[in-house]
Amino acid sequence: MSILEASRKSVALKHPLAALSFYMGNKKAMHEAIILDAAKYIFGANTDLRPWKEALLEITSYDLIPANKNTYDVVVGNNLNTTFGKWIWCCVRVLQPDAMIETGVAHGSSSWIILNAMHKNGKGKLFSIDLPNHDTNKDYNFNMSHPETGWMVPDVLKKQWELHLGYAQEILPKLLNQLGKIDIFFHDSDHSYEHMKFEFETSSPFIRKGGLMLSDDVHKNKAFSEYVERNHLKALQFNKGGCALAQ
Repeated sequence: MSILEASRKSVALKHPLAALSFYMGNKKAMHEAIILDAAKYIFGANTDLRPWKEALLEITSYDLIPANKNTYDVVVGNNLNTTFGKWIWCCVRVLQPDAMIETGVAHGSSSWIILNAMHKNGKGKLFSIDLPNHDTNKDYNFNMSHPETGWMVPDVLKKQWELHLGYAQEILPKLLNQLGKIDIFFHDSDHSYEHMKFEFETSSPFIRKGGLMLSDDVHKNKAFSEYVERNHLKALQFNKGGCALAQ
């Protein structure tokens, strides 16, 4: 099954006013149009979009628990100014997951989004896996320092968070067997073909029917597209972020 390009140019033709606003510098309307179209594609044409619109309104009003700040004013990772960051937020708010696994934390930008959504849900737990202070990507480090994994997440959100430090190859299978079933899996760690394939294949049997496989940087190799095709999944891609509906 092919992957829908959620941010394709034809969306602009379908939503001309949002497109005009986008090209004038205001991305909000176009982002929202893309996300609502994506929700109908993934979950079906008869999907009730009211919860999705309410989740998007929460982003606009920024009714969130603030992330911890850094003195370097560096913004990295998925955030709520991107379509994929907004999609992650909406999926957690609408699907109301009991258990979600995330691989790759770095500063904790995505973790902060997910945990804020779970906090609003009043339920759910995020299980994250990453290496301790080991992100060597220069865009993710402050000068020569290596900040603590997940430092952006404030203490008030940590009661719904379980952070595992170590190698995903060792931790992920054990964690999945411990949990039994999960609602959402989110890959954002090592983006090599071999590792992405490992994470997709390992986690896939544990995602409940109607749950989601999310992945960042799906454009870097064919691991996500092959996973979708092999399992005949309905899937879409927001620029570099991917989403597939579990069967």
